[in-house]
Amino acid sequence: MSPHYSAPQPLSRGWQIFNYTAMALALAALIALIIVLISKWAGGTPWPGFNWIAMIALPAAFLMMGASVMRSVAVRRRL
Repeated sequence: MSPHYSAPQPLSRGWQIFNYTAMALALAALIALIIVLISKWAGGTPWPGFNWIAMIALPAAFLMMGASVMRSVAVRRRL
């Protein structure tokens, strides 16, 4: 068997929580953005907190997912 092809290493519990948090932030931001868009199209005024959630959580989730990808690449190179 070739040493270059091995099974993927299991994620540590901390990184799993990190990844799930990034996913939850992205979903919360997308839901907040959808609420803002629907309420604007309906002619209403959305709560300003939805704008802040979308403006902060979506970039944070993007950066967290990027960090997760970079960690995966680093782990893969060590194999």
